Amino acid sequence: MKRYIEKLRRASWSYKQPLTHPPRVLGAPVSDLFLWRNSDAWKTFFELTDLSALFAGPDNPGRTVTLIFFDAAGRSFKEKIVEIQPVCRQTLSLSEIIGSAHGSVGTFSIFHAHTPKVLRALGSNLAERGYVSYRFRGARLRAYVHGNLDAIARLPDKSLQLLGGQSIMRREYNLQHALAPLSNYELFIVNPTPKRQRIVCQTLSINDKKIDAQVADLLPRGTHLFNVVPAQANQRVVISSHLIMARPLVFQIQDQRMDVFHG
Repeated sequence: MKRYIEKLRRASWSYKQPLTHPPRVLGAPVSDLFLWRNSDAWKTFFELTDLSALFAGPDNPGRTVTLIFFDAAGRSFKEKIVEIQPVCRQTLSLSEIIGSAHGSVGTFSIFHAHTPKVLRALGSNLAERGYVSYRFRGARLRAYVHGNLDAIARLPDKSLQLLGGQSIMRREYNLQHALAPLSNYELFIVNPTPKRQRIVCQTLSINDKKIDAQVADLLPRGTHLFNVVPAQANQRVVISSHLIMARPLVFQIQDQRMDVFHG
């Protein structure tokens, strides 16, 4: 009886609630919804490699990628095709591509033109989840972070399919980082689902007493910034939503120093 009850309990959290959904078309290229930042203080870059050549070899026919940029509300505002340099890594200055007319933050995706036959035969898709880097206040060194999940696919008719899973019940995600006093934290949440999501970001004390709560309604493909400045040690952040995994991208800023990581 206890085992049966436990199965029912687990089913309420897992039944038809995957972290990500597969694309509707086999072989459709997949990408993360990466975060871009562009202002006087922030510049964004991407490290591009020829992923399909790893499977198709040097005769890979698909040596281009399509970059699609979205603003903070998830609206597409720019597409750009970039040729891939073979057998090397190339750094794309996304801030130069984006320009200054679309706000200071948003999301972007990168879709490779060719999915090798070996991946299609395995029932798989080519996914871009590479490395984004950010420069803060003109620093010589940039901070790097990789993609988080398979978030969006580009279908053969050039339409976009969001792949993120949504939970039946609200879930809590505990930030896996102990907040440090004297640091400013900027937590970005991205919505990889096709539905609007309400996100609640709570800051709690060591005794789980609520210190602050911020709420955002997040449109599909959009992003939102939660700013957290801990007044003392041992504070923590809990994010509540219907997202399967509301894992934020965290920027930790202290004086002129910056780090970025998945929370």
